[in-house]
Amino acid sequence: MKKLLFAVTALAALSLLAPSTGFAQGAYNQLGVYTDEHMADTTYPATPYENVSVYVVLSMPYDHGHEADISAIGGVEFRFVVDGGNMDLATAWANPQVTDVGNSANGHAAGFGNPSVVVDGHVLICTKSVLVTNVTGTYLYLTPIADGASIEGAMAFLNSDFLADPLTAMYPSSGATEEPVFGFNTGVTATDDASMDQIKAMYR
Repeated sequence: MKKLLFAVTALAALSLLAPSTGFAQGAYNQLGVYTDEHMADTTYPATPYENVSVYVVLSMPYDHGHEADISAIGGVEFRFVVDGGNMDLATAWANPQVTDVGNSANGHAAGFGNPSVVVDGHVLICTKSVLVTNVTGTYLYLTPIADGASIEGAMAFLNSDFLADPLTAMYPSSGATEEPVFGFNTGVTATDDASMDQIKAMYR
């Protein structure tokens, strides 16, 4: 999958040739789902059969090898999971130069021909359209792709600043893949206070 993601990025690149406030400030290399691209909230009071737009945002991308913030990313690999009979209807990528070789069952493996720039410590990855058929407290999750993850057991993004070792692990805003990152008519807990040592330990 690692080679595939690099290939996707290369193909997307060829196609070019022919203040953050609110509920969550984000933590290092944290992927979350929010009510807007500025990470305002992680819950929404949905009504039956409402089509809700939610925003997948990466906060504070950081390169551990160089101990430096990352200014842009070249692609992502993650799986967006809905529960309770709700439906993932569509994905609108924030980066117009995208090639996604994934699918809703296995997850997204997307490369950006033009890197997505980090602004105010976060970058919008995509907007998801979710049909909420069950409003009695249901959740969204972010996990590694189901088959062939580039980093075993982890979601990942491509670091555009340090190309010698561009694959970087990212973790869900809930702190664990089995914990929800977003709730309809119910709350979730974001782990904004994760320390650098905790994050490093997760992906050793």
